[in-house]
Amino acid sequence: MKRIIIDIDIQNIIEIVKKRKGRLSAFFAKYMIKEETIREEVERRVVDEIQKGLETNLKIRLHQEGIKARVDVRQSNPPTASHND
Repeated sequence: MKRIIIDIDIQNIIEIVKKRKGRLSAFFAKYMIKEETIREEVERRVVDEIQKGLETNLKIRLHQEGIKARVDVRQSNPPTASHND
């Protein structure tokens, strides 16, 4: 079985919050909530959308090409490095 791995590191989190929720929410997000918490939520939503698109479009394209395949699109978090200091 072959795999495709896609790593996503979003670079403009605050701009995304501004666009989606307005400037006031972006202000609060920047100064009241940890940036890492906001980053995790934005990345989760982006990955959800990518997953939905892949599931739908890949199945359609494979069918159009006459390819019978089992396609499993799933999310996983990269393993975190643990240090024994």
